[in-house]
Amino acid sequence: MSDTGETAIRPAAQADLRAAQALLDLSRVLMGITLRAVAAAPVALTVPQHRVLLMIATDGPRRVGALAEDLGVNQSNASRIVDRLVGQGLVRRTSDSDDRRASLVELTREGRRVLRAVHEHRLAALLDVVAGVPEGAHGLAPALEQLSAAAAEGGPPGVDERPRVDGAPSSAAGRPPRPRPPRGRRHR
Repeated sequence: MSDTGETAIRPAAQADLRAAQALLDLSRVLMGITLRAVAAAPVALTVPQHRVLLMIATDGPRRVGALAEDLGVNQSNASRIVDRLVGQGLVRRTSDSDDRRASLVELTREGRRVLRAVHEHRLAALLDVVAGVPEGAHGLAPALEQLSAAAAEGGPPGVDERPRVDGAPSSAAGRPPRPRPPRGRRHR
């Protein structure tokens, strides 16, 4: 600590700071692209509803409690989101073979179609961005793949997972999907 009470910060290399700032700027641009893609969905869709669809596409059918935990909301909020998605025909509740008292939430064909539409909108916007790179995408893809891998190794769990728009679970680089917690009753 310094005499002023501020925490001493080790100076980073100028190139590292510039790269980190560029990534922050890029993340804002990417968030904007994502928000516009969700807004352009063929049905009225909120960002939390889109997140639920992506979680189910990534991990397969899920209990509402697991969705609530991953969203960081209470179970009644997650249940209301799921109810709206059920009402739109984007997900359905099915019985859980491990616990007949519980239900799982899974994507419908329409839910997969909406995810595909959002994905295609995002992809088109990103292709426009890549087309604007003066030297083209030849060196861009390998650099972004390295950044993604580095972030996945040092980032929070699930950061490297990529949902498939056909509804089947998948993850990056051939890694198995994130393990799901046991489906038994949870006490809190």
